[in-house]
Amino acid sequence: MYSLCETQSASATNRIQSSLPMHPLRALASLAVSFACSVASAQIVGSPVIDRAINDSSTGVVYIYRGATQPLAGPTTVGNWSFFDNDLATMNQKVTPLLFEVTGANQWTVVAIGTPRASTATGVQTHPFAVQAGITSLVAGKQYTVGFAHLDYSFTSGVATPGTPSGGVVDFSGYNIFTDTWSYVFGTPNLGTIVGTGGLALDSFGFPGRICSASFEFGGGGPITYCTPSTTSSGCAPTMGYVGSPNVSASAGFQIRVSNVEPNKQGLIFYGVSGRAISPWAPNSTSYLCVKSPTQRMSLLNSNGTNGLCNGTLSIDWLAWLAANPGALGTPFSAGVGVNAQAWFRDPPAAKTTNLSNGLEFVTAP
Repeated sequence: MYSLCETQSASATNRIQSSLPMHPLRALASLAVSFACSVASAQIVGSPVIDRAINDSSTGVVYIYRGATQPLAGPTTVGNWSFFDNDLATMNQKVTPLLFEVTGANQWTVVAIGTPRASTATGVQTHPFAVQAGITSLVAGKQYTVGFAHLDYSFTSGVATPGTPSGGVVDFSGYNIFTDTWSYVFGTPNLGTIVGTGGLALDSFGFPGRICSASFEFGGGGPITYCTPSTTSSGCAPTMGYVGSPNVSASAGFQIRVSNVEPNKQGLIFYGVSGRAISPWAPNSTSYLCVKSPTQRMSLLNSNGTNGLCNGTLSIDWLAWLAANPGALGTPFSAGVGVNAQAWFRDPPAAKTTNLSNGLEFVTAP
């Protein structure tokens, strides 16, 4: 069964509706879709991601969250995670998100390792957890918490190999602060590593209590939109949406759609597997490039539609396209890979004679 989630930003919808009268039945249908596409609100686990007072210089530290928003009960799935770092000394150093199961009294076990991320030292940085090793969803009847390691990993067929330790990437608030506590561990965690009772010692240097600038999102639903769509030469706001689920075991069934495109224009949808970007498309352009390179272009499309209206669309089944192009970027995909997609299309009066949509971010499913 497919779920129709043609997500649109409120500002884009307002711009389109203010210039085009909407038939009452069309308005009712639009409202029905918006209700049908609503998803359960995400649960945030971790501390508020804000500017903390200290840039940690310790190398290879592992942090585990023990504050008020844990333990987290399954079943659910982990989506994005965020951290704060604005220290140029830690730019390009790696930090890796971890998921811990509560396995005993004052004991936690590593059950999932996400994708290592290189800090850009630009402040708050958000990425899909994108499981690389371990479980892909939280099991009913069990409890969990989150953490991260100042450590790089490599992965082969779901097996994690620890790499180079990093200096302290994620900022924190100081010592002996117990209002939203994180504990620290020294060691090299992997799947099955125990922290606490019977495993790596918590706070072994006698400096317990700190608040790290990191948080994780659980149960937020499927793909999400981000970034800002362009305002085209006709006042359209091209907006990403989707139908289905990115189940990589299937050969079809996840359609990426772009609505509110300039009509009767050539365009295409492209994707990347290296995270988000937000950079101006061209001088005086209203577009932003929202996908970090390298990127993969998919098939050339035509938006069709009616001249003078913002009713052009671009659509492609991502899974079917991958099946027909086995050498494409990221293939073969496994579950838990973060993917970012965006649309490009012709708009001759615009800067660079082209424009871009906003971005769509999703994590591949089994």
